Amino acid sequence: MKKHVFLGLGLFGITALLAACGQQAKAETTQRTLNVAVSTEASSLDPAHAVDATSGGILEQIMTPLYDHDKDGKIIPAMATKVVKPTDGGKTYTLTLRKDVKWSDGTPVTAKDFVYSLKRIVDPKTKTEFAYQYDAIANYQDIVAGKKSPDTLGVSAPSKYVLKIQLSQPTPYFASQMTGYYPTNEAAVKRYGKQFGTSADKIVTNGAYKIKNFNTTSDSWDYVKDPEYFAKKAVKIAKVHVTVLKDSSTIDNLFATGKLDDAPLSGNLIQKEAKNPALTKTVAANMNYLQFNTKNPQLNNVNLRRAVSAALDRQAMTTKVLQDGSKPAKAFVPQGLATNPSTGKDFTADADTPLTYSPTKAKAYLKAALKELHTDSISFAILTSDVDTDKQVGEYIQSQLTKVLPQLKVTVSSLPKMTRIQRSLDGKFDAVLMSWNSTIQDPSDYLNTATATNISNFSKFSDSQFTALMAKVNNTNGQSAKARYQEELAANARVIDVAGYIPVFQSANSRLINTKVGGLHYSMLQPAEYRHAYFK
Repeated sequence: MKKHVFLGLGLFGITALLAACGQQAKAETTQRTLNVAVSTEASSLDPAHAVDATSGGILEQIMTPLYDHDKDGKIIPAMATKVVKPTDGGKTYTLTLRKDVKWSDGTPVTAKDFVYSLKRIVDPKTKTEFAYQYDAIANYQDIVAGKKSPDTLGVSAPSKYVLKIQLSQPTPYFASQMTGYYPTNEAAVKRYGKQFGTSADKIVTNGAYKIKNFNTTSDSWDYVKDPEYFAKKAVKIAKVHVTVLKDSSTIDNLFATGKLDDAPLSGNLIQKEAKNPALTKTVAANMNYLQFNTKNPQLNNVNLRRAVSAALDRQAMTTKVLQDGSKPAKAFVPQGLATNPSTGKDFTADADTPLTYSPTKAKAYLKAALKELHTDSISFAILTSDVDTDKQVGEYIQSQLTKVLPQLKVTVSSLPKMTRIQRSLDGKFDAVLMSWNSTIQDPSDYLNTATATNISNFSKFSDSQFTALMAKVNNTNGQSAKARYQEELAANARVIDVAGYIPVFQSANSRLINTKVGGLHYSMLQPAEYRHAYFK
């Protein structure tokens, strides 16, 4: 009897002890800091000016948009309670919003916050770098032309938690656009003015995390779990520490010593870590390309740009130089972004635009260019950011052009990314290596960046035939999906034929991720969201 009593007490004690240990482990897991690295600084926390990939990645952590993507790229509701079908012939979206979402200051997020945000972004006074992504909304064109007030934009709040968006025409990819539609706190914008979004203490957010210790020159910052977040119980990691690290060797060493849990990797170190179970590779919807400053008469020569494109061995560059899973460009649209509405075939497979390496054609194009320009040589500098991958690509292009086309005198200037962006905006470059990444699953979002009036067209490239093709692409009234797709293929063929932009490669996201961390899913369309992460 005593023996049974002893055993019973012993089992109870062990059970209690295990339960206590489990609770302690859970608490430790929740409080342990996740240490991550990014390769560049961020430009802004303001949804109207978060133009670079790092800034966009920050918004993924600290803001909640109307829609989101799941780990497989499917559009799912976020601030909206469900993914809705448009009415009025595809021109009206009526979205009911969650009622349990609060700003980080404790005030409720309502439909008016989205109305204010969208009107502020399209207001020419805001000078948003990507306002054209809102061009489907009614009255956008007249607003940016100064013919109508931003208040006339086709967005309204019929009630506190209902948002209504009216389009000027049916837009088949509008649902994917809404994955980047964030609310903006009007009171905070008025309080901080031009400083809004420039530092952690000058932003109000509605996401899983609040940001701390950030400004636009920061090389590190923190995400701290927001107690106001509507799904805070699902957030397992209370703090994430982010460090800007541009050197892959430094990243590799820090990861090996346990000081990083999630970090990008590039170059030869990817091969070094090839058998490491922590290494992951994900192709991104990120197209890297060259723009030539057409204000320079020599660089505005079509045959010169064609020569440069034909001299690039994109396959060798991705397999022998980058070695990170990146793909040679096959079009000015990433592989895997869009498919033929009739056959399901990938856009890049349908694109009749061979971006093939041909020294013979390159030399013939350059011979024609030199004759047209009445010169025997041309000199230009390629501007890149100082991130390892961009520097490698810049140096490869320089080497390749020097080898194939010795009449070209090419130099490379690698500068901090924000400096590179500013010089691009100011038109202070000869050629610049750019990248475009989008969550919008339609070729037009990439092709539109090459239109003459697009703010991302730093080169000021302009071509009447391309302009006419894009006008057809962007006019969806009474147009079938099949016809529009063919027009997108034609526009892509034209911009590549005249080398208005020169597609180089599609990035891959190669990362080292601690195998004891779960829930970090990087997809083609977006970075991992730390609210899903947990320590195993």
